[in-house]
Amino acid sequence: MKITALRTAVLALAAVTLLILMHGHTSANEKAPALTVVVAPVIEQALNRSIVATGNVVAWREMPISTEASGLAVSEINVDEGDRVDKGQVLARLNSSILTAQVAQQKATIAELEATLANAQSDVRRAQSVSTGVISAQTAEQRQTLVMTTTAKVEAAHALLEESSARLKQTQIEAPAAGLISQRSVTLGQVVQTGAEMFRIIQDHRIEVDALVPEADLLDVSAGQRVTVVGPNGKAEMGEVRLVSPLVDAKTRLGTAHVSLAVDTDLRPGMFARVEIAQIAKIALSVPLKALVWRQSKAGVFTVSDDGIAKFTEVSIGIKTSDMAAITAGVGKDARIVIEGAGLLNDGDTVQVRVAAAQKSTQP
Repeated sequence: MKITALRTAVLALAAVTLLILMHGHTSANEKAPALTVVVAPVIEQALNRSIVATGNVVAWREMPISTEASGLAVSEINVDEGDRVDKGQVLARLNSSILTAQVAQQKATIAELEATLANAQSDVRRAQSVSTGVISAQTAEQRQTLVMTTTAKVEAAHALLEESSARLKQTQIEAPAAGLISQRSVTLGQVVQTGAEMFRIIQDHRIEVDALVPEADLLDVSAGQRVTVVGPNGKAEMGEVRLVSPLVDAKTRLGTAHVSLAVDTDLRPGMFARVEIAQIAKIALSVPLKALVWRQSKAGVFTVSDDGIAKFTEVSIGIKTSDMAAITAGVGKDARIVIEGAGLLNDGDTVQVRVAAAQKSTQP
């Protein structure tokens, strides 16, 4: 009786062991899911792209103000750096005492010559009014010659006066246009020479940013586009693309977009700035950036078949935003792609699928 019970127990244990071994063999032949992933369909939507660039704040047009006079000392300075000036405003004066005296002397010379000329003209008129024979022809000719020579001297004196007056005017340094004084290079008493720079004026107080744009983005930038400019203090302000330079630097592969700023901008020439150039929204097939994976330097996504098999599919990427990328080739609309967990997959993995919440699609 005891032997029979023992035999029964042994047979039962063997049966259980056989079942366990068979179940393990069956499980080994079945490939368990690698992991659970989140999938979503490829959709069409509007992508608002911004081109990000960096650059320096510069003056729209900076005008150097020099003097045409030479060897004169600065006697008066009326403006300083940071002052706003109007066109024609006197910025400084040079010592004009010698030139003023020369002008006065030449005016006196002209007065004297004009008196002599008037007297000579009077003699000629008297000679012409008397009877022939009273004044010889030679005397009449001399009087006429005196009128002509004196007239020439008066004209020459007037020319000298105009020259001296022009030189006197050069001692008054005026603003050629309205703007902002960005630099003052002279001090009182300094003797200046012809061409010496005295001031710099930012014309019309117009400031802009020379934004350096990668050549791949340059063709998407055009005059009139709105721009967000962020200065070194983190403050953002609006600007506008004034002009896109026709040249690209052959070494850096960067082009320049000149971005106009508001007249009351807080930015100053020489500051660093970051710009975001707004682009028109474009309708495109798009996927989340986190869905993109890279294999052998090639971009792709993992698609999932109905039986849960993940497959790596190479794609071509178009424009990108902060969280989405346009797909120009590789997958079509409504293709199921892995949007969470793609970085852990290998081609051919079996996955558990969890469907993402519905994404909003924008049709053209």
